[in-house]
Amino acid sequence: MSRLGLMTQVLLSLALFNWVANSLFFHSLAEEVIPSSWEEFQRHGPPLLSLGHIRTRSASEIKNSSWSVGCETLDRDYTVYDNYRDYVGPLGAVRARIQAGWAKCEKAKGIYEWAWLDHVIEDLLHQGVHPWVCICYGNPIYPGGGTPNLGGGLPQSDEALAAWDRWVEAMVKRYRGRVIEWEIWNEPDLGRTEERLPQYVKLFVRTAETIRTVDPQAKILALAVCSPTSSMIAPFLKELQRQDKLHLVDAITFHGYTRRPEDLYRGVVSLQNLVREFDPRIELIQGEAGCPSVEHPIHALAKYPWTEFSQPKWYLRRMLGDFSHRLRSSVFTIVDIRYPEVLLSMGLLRANDNKEVLYKKPAYYAVQHAMSVFDSSVRPSGPVDVSYSGERSVRVVACQKGDQPLLAIWFDGEVPSNSLDWVPVDLSLENVRFRSPVYVELITGRAYHLPPDSYRQEGPRLTFKNLPLWDSPILIMEQTQLELRSDQ
Repeated sequence: MSRLGLMTQVLLSLALFNWVANSLFFHSLAEEVIPSSWEEFQRHGPPLLSLGHIRTRSASEIKNSSWSVGCETLDRDYTVYDNYRDYVGPLGAVRARIQAGWAKCEKAKGIYEWAWLDHVIEDLLHQGVHPWVCICYGNPIYPGGGTPNLGGGLPQSDEALAAWDRWVEAMVKRYRGRVIEWEIWNEPDLGRTEERLPQYVKLFVRTAETIRTVDPQAKILALAVCSPTSSMIAPFLKELQRQDKLHLVDAITFHGYTRRPEDLYRGVVSLQNLVREFDPRIELIQGEAGCPSVEHPIHALAKYPWTEFSQPKWYLRRMLGDFSHRLRSSVFTIVDIRYPEVLLSMGLLRANDNKEVLYKKPAYYAVQHAMSVFDSSVRPSGPVDVSYSGERSVRVVACQKGDQPLLAIWFDGEVPSNSLDWVPVDLSLENVRFRSPVYVELITGRAYHLPPDSYRQEGPRLTFKNLPLWDSPILIMEQTQLELRSDQ
């Protein structure tokens, strides 16, 4: 072999070695790296005796629940599915929202590239996670085909709309029986409503009718607006009612970004009342809500000093708020997203600029613990009469897990903070009865013993003395309803 050939072989071998080493490094990195934020949460638990940790359950172990996780932006290659796929099923979400970008599926007219979407859908299903697909974004290979990005133009020309119909028909045929929920477009209300509304109504009706023709059993989700108070919702429903097309809508999805999570729900209640007036059959779904773990100059919840301490608190408060309002709810998002202009840190997994997973954030564990507890066996039981000591506002969400009570309690008056301090509160609730309650801190997933002298059950009244609280939900539940793994 010549020196040049030998040198070439050596260089190729080194390149292969580096590729394998880097692949193995990043594959194992998330399992090995423990962020300091997680260590701090472990060190700052409430002053109670630990009993162990919640045994988390993967999606395949959970029969059903209201939880979904966001796996968006694969259509624009802002994330790489195989870099985070190992963390989706173990999270416990039984659904995942994905986006089927027209421009990624049809790069040449009439030729569909399904391999990337096949892989994602099949792998999710294999993990026990049911994908619901947002059909969205335009395709510039067609004149008047719109643009393939958030807030971009919708397809409008006759040629583009006909091509859109063909793509939708082919996609629904391909995934019929595997995908049963189709969401039409993403945030069409980005822009002037008076201009966007007629375009969206036209696109929605033809897309929904195409879906129903191919798969009459499919569920059709409309709007995916930026907020439950979006000015597009009411005129959209009125126009569909005028056209006698309301039957095409099975659910309305909305997104929700408020610094204080609880600020969303006045708008949610108004939306629930509005939709009920048009058709009580239509479900409401919170389809996208997330919180950064660092401050961003742009995008949702920008220009605020979020951290890995405030992020998991925000997620839990939003999840429990959604649950108490009987909403199906999706966490945005599984992994940090490398947008062209920013590395968006709303992920439960920390990623770098190369879209590689670095570690699980505390938010991943918090969401995993909530999803393991709040499955379909748990239901909200309505408001309870509560009185408490101190000046801070306390929120109590009362639920039933099977035939036993379950309470979620937290300080709700401010934006989630970085504080890890616990505040003792005396708390009384009416018409709540426990036999042997335990205390659960949801971020770490650790359960604690409640000393007998720390609570008292007097008929229908339950009273706690010096109950440790902070601005993130803790649970009070029967020990018999909690499956634990040992601290060892």
